[in-house]
Amino acid sequence: MAELFVSARSKVLAAYEAAGQPFVARTVPYHSTRWIEWQVVDTIAAAGVAFAVARAGQRLALFNYGVGSPVVKRGVQVAATEADTNQGAGKSTNGAEDYIIEGVGLSSGGYAVRYAEADHPAVADADVVAALNGNVALCDPAALIAPPQVGSPFNLETALFQACAPMLALSFEFDRKGLKRLGKADLLPQAGASSYLRANGEPSSANRWRIPEGFLWRRDGQPDSEFTAFLDLEEAIVCPINLVTMPGAEAAVTPTRIYLDVTMRLFGLGVDLPSEN
Repeated sequence: MAELFVSARSKVLAAYEAAGQPFVARTVPYHSTRWIEWQVVDTIAAAGVAFAVARAGQRLALFNYGVGSPVVKRGVQVAATEADTNQGAGKSTNGAEDYIIEGVGLSSGGYAVRYAEADHPAVADADVVAALNGNVALCDPAALIAPPQVGSPFNLETALFQACAPMLALSFEFDRKGLKRLGKADLLPQAGASSYLRANGEPSSANRWRIPEGFLWRRDGQPDSEFTAFLDLEEAIVCPINLVTMPGAEAAVTPTRIYLDVTMRLFGLGVDLPSEN
């Protein structure tokens, strides 16, 4: 009697076995990063606060670019690096690999904070200047430069990321044939990307949203070979933030933009024929 249910993993392994050729299997995850923009508005200088707003309608398209592809990163177009993705080409698996997606994780990769140039302190190092322009991630655990709501350890969580997750609608798309709507991003654990203090669940790589039936991301030239994941911010989010005083400055200053890095990881099994080299 025919089986009524077969997982994507079972179907792929059976097809390779039927071909009668040795094959290679890997469990290397894929990752892709995009950025949520927060605009900082309505400064109340007397109270030392402003409001960071993540506008509704932002769409994060993941896994649709490869290393070296032009990508808008924190408001500036640059060439993507291995830190952004481990795909050779957008929407495609690496090499001639069939990949069974069996787990998903979502985490915050960090923040960047942009200040008006008139508010910059007297710094000259190129990377420091880039950080104040919001082009380089800012690691500021003591909240000396960035508002404490951005990354201070006193929060014991990545506050802006935790605020975004319940508002992000998650969907997969294969071959541009329509969206498979999967729910909200807050169902995705962080897959070991954060400490016990900041993690959404147990901070191990095994803590991920599991998909036992699997989604099959095929090698180029086959059906379902073009894959994109989408995160759509469906409602605006408003967060009051404290102003900060730059070193050497007399008055508090307001950021103009905050960029939140969001990284999605796909876990599963990649299968292809062995290399001849």
